[in-house]
Amino acid sequence: MAAARRIVIVGGGIAGLAAARAAVLRGRELGSEVNVTVLESTARFGGVLVTERVDGFLLDAGADSWVVAKPQATALARALGLGGALLRTRLEKRRFYIAWGDRLHVVPDGLVLGVPTRFAPLLTTRLFSWRGKARMALEPLVAPRGFEGDDDESIADFATRRLGREAAERVVAPLLGGISAGDASDISVRAAFPQLVAMEQQHGSLVRGMLVARRARSGESPFMTLEGGTGALVDGLVDRLRDDGVTLRGQATVASLAREGTWSVRLEGGERLEADAVLLAVPAYAAAKLVAGLDEELSQALSSIAFGSSTTVFLGYRRADVAHPLDGVGFVVPRIAGRAVMACTWISSKWDGRAPEGHVLLRVFVAGASQADDALVSTARAELRTLMGIDAEPCMTRVFRFEHSSAQMRVGHLVTLRTIRARLKTAPGLRVAGGGYDGVGIPDCIRQGEEAGRAMVDAKS
Repeated sequence: MAAARRIVIVGGGIAGLAAARAAVLRGRELGSEVNVTVLESTARFGGVLVTERVDGFLLDAGADSWVVAKPQATALARALGLGGALLRTRLEKRRFYIAWGDRLHVVPDGLVLGVPTRFAPLLTTRLFSWRGKARMALEPLVAPRGFEGDDDESIADFATRRLGREAAERVVAPLLGGISAGDASDISVRAAFPQLVAMEQQHGSLVRGMLVARRARSGESPFMTLEGGTGALVDGLVDRLRDDGVTLRGQATVASLAREGTWSVRLEGGERLEADAVLLAVPAYAAAKLVAGLDEELSQALSSIAFGSSTTVFLGYRRADVAHPLDGVGFVVPRIAGRAVMACTWISSKWDGRAPEGHVLLRVFVAGASQADDALVSTARAELRTLMGIDAEPCMTRVFRFEHSSAQMRVGHLVTLRTIRARLKTAPGLRVAGGGYDGVGIPDCIRQGEEAGRAMVDAKS
């Protein structure tokens, strides 16, 4: 009987956990024995997917949802028996606001990612000048750009070229740049939002492309989560992996990686694990350190992927203390506005079951992560006082910090990714997966993990 294939996964975030499950399932399909070990340096699994309950409030510290159009997260939830707990954004609260000039401006109906699909509502908004509105209306007349080879463009440049500077700076950049907690002037549109480039190429216009996409949608919300928060996906996955015999080791930090016929994974403290295949499901800068002694070119390519930090402040209020109707999912703040906050999500308006009866939950994304927690709370409250008129004391506060956790797929990222893939081909059995390689959202991480898990079982070392 053939020896069991030994797989070691470094990193217990959603990508690593998804990889472990995929490896187990692939082994069953092939009728072969697979031993999977997941090593996580902290005491908990899930990475940046953290859900807490505080005084009756449910807080998703990291991503609070995923895009339905990418099916991996929804499919995983259903496979784990969580289909009945799937939750969509409230349809009646789908509008959002832009903070501009010390006030909130509702984004006109039909303006999708800054792309106008209805022009009548655009005429009455005070968010844009008449020149800005005219420029947006002319988008269908802008010739598409032909990207060739490694040609690339930032999100900001792409949006400015197609929609004009006002739409780019006031809507597109804060929305799309905020997803990566980065600057839209740096982030590659081809790497981070290839669907927009494809829309331009296929339809010759974002307006025409958005209209086609709108007709194809069912009218349901494009975002989904779980009643128990995104952390419930992690909990369900961890439980399933334990039932399947996967070894999950917390507080197990990997010190080095070596190739000695098979792979040798050395932990801090000296313990060594032998493996036929190794997946590095950790941030690229952490993977770079582990491969530095094996392949300097690979290490340098991994190190070149930048990561940003994010800080969020949760504020719980009595509903009677908030005069704003909270008739949407929240607001974003253009970088050029120079405010101390980048966005605010009205969590209890966006999702059911996030705040106790008679209360509301707000999540503020704050710049200046070096400040103490009480200073960050004060900053968030000051901005909400200016923009939303909230003077009351919150009944609950909670601050979350994620240092160097948000991958910045900058212009030129596709070249870096090609280099990483080429170098990995020279190291049989070694793979990488997770946010910052090929997408950053929950479904992207799950997809990469599942692809790696299956491949590690199929490959012959």
